[in-house]
Amino acid sequence: MRSLTFVCTASDRHLGHELVEESNLTRERIYHINVMEDGTMILLGRLSGNLDHARDVFEAADDVFGYSISGEGEGSALAYVHARPPEEIRQFLRLPREHEVFFDFPIETTRNGGLRIVMIGETNEMLQKALADIPDEMEITVERLGAYPDAPGGMTGLLTDRQQEILDVALDLGYYRVPRQATHAEIAERVGLTVGTVTEHLQKIEARVFGTFEG
Repeated sequence: MRSLTFVCTASDRHLGHELVEESNLTRERIYHINVMEDGTMILLGRLSGNLDHARDVFEAADDVFGYSISGEGEGSALAYVHARPPEEIRQFLRLPREHEVFFDFPIETTRNGGLRIVMIGETNEMLQKALADIPDEMEITVERLGAYPDAPGGMTGLLTDRQQEILDVALDLGYYRVPRQATHAEIAERVGLTVGTVTEHLQKIEARVFGTFEG
């Protein structure tokens, strides 16, 4: 397995920047991104700074359709955001579907506010083709191309395939929004499992993933 590490240093429109640039927040990392069929994006990440002001920014943003922030006041918190991303970001997030590559999560923030992204593929050629299709509007600096450093700590390693599917559905239905917009029964109906099984999976997801985020 091969990996390509690059930093996105575009100053105004890269992943999540347009959602926090007016709020004096710091994006610490991005844990999960999913592009919906309607072209909107759901994102789970961690922010630090004035969380109350962040709510004001999200409320006023025309392209934000839903959000949830786990904390209040000054501090660090999980943030769920459902938004319509710029076209170049939408194109970027389609790379895994079009090139058989994957993004390694979490995506970390660099000191200068960029995002360090690790893209994984079977061959260097696959990764280079995906790199060539990154929109020109995104400023990219390649740091490394080589064998994937198979180290623990990514979100993917914390969840089974079924748990990842249930988390995706829970986020899609608004289970983690405030106020909550979905029940265990609705998630169970979508994934074809019993309510009890979904409840058990959600408890394990929150213990493994969200518990780790709080560390």
